[in-house]
Formats: sequence, structure tokens, C-alpha cells
Amino acid sequence: MSRSNKDKELNFELDLLPVISMMSVCICFLLLTAVWTHIGTLNIQQGLGQESLRTDQTAASLWVTMKSGGEVQFSLKDALSAPAALRERTFRSGDAAMDQYEQEIKQALPGLKTALIMPDAKVSYGQVIRMMDRLKLRNISEVGIAPL
Repeated sequence: MSRSNKDKELNFELDLLPVISMMSVCICFLLLTAVWTHIGTLNIQQGLGQESLRTDQTAASLWVTMKSGGEVQFSLKDALSAPAALRERTFRSGDAAMDQYEQEIKQALPGLKTALIMPDAKVSYGQVIRMMDRLKLRNISEVGIAPL
């Protein structure tokens, strides 16, 4: 054996502190994103299987068309018992009269549970979610979204 081979150290130390630090950051990131996805969910029902088949009796539904300019149009479909004045109205987004109209609809049709939101392509996601929240506050539990 040569002297140069003996002089080489055979001990090798691996610095684990950066690895442990990186693992702790990854664990924190995973924990925070798990909590965020749980908070950021919205439960909506969608017809599946036999529930989605059309029956002879059609229930009243509210169609909400959201335009990119801030206009919101409400239309009642299959609501024969609703007054003609409530069947179709257009409001500006954030208009106080929209709250009054929603209350009038719920008084005229207490069994109204279905709404369909049809946002324009340029309507922001936040505006659609706010509309869903408004409908949920009025006890309209079956909310759907259909792009125009």
C-alpha cells in the first residue's frame, strides 16, 4: 500500500441541517395548503343518474345572466304562479334594488330551490362566487353554472 492511500481520510460527514430545514418547509407548505383547500371549497349539488332525468312536473328555476359590463339579468323559468312583474328584470351589479327583488322572488315562490348562473366570458370568478353566495343566502340550494 502506498502512503498516499493511507493519508486519505475514509470518514465522510453529511451535513443534514439543510435537508431537515427543507423537509420542515415542505411539511409546513403541505399543512397550509391542506387547510386552504378545505376552507376554499363550496358544496353545490349536481344532478346525477336518475336525479337528472326530466320529470313530467318541472320545478320553477331562476336563471341569472351576468354580463361583462356589470349587468345582471334575472329570469324566472317554469314559474307559472309568479307575477308577471317578477318574471324578468335587469340590474346593475351591486344595486340595492337587486336585494329587494330577490326577497320578492322568495316571497312569491317559497319553494324555489334551483338557480342557474350564466356568466359572460369576461365576468370575473369573484363576481360569480358572490352571486352564488347571494343565492345560497336566499335558501336556493341547487345552484348550477353554465357558460354562455
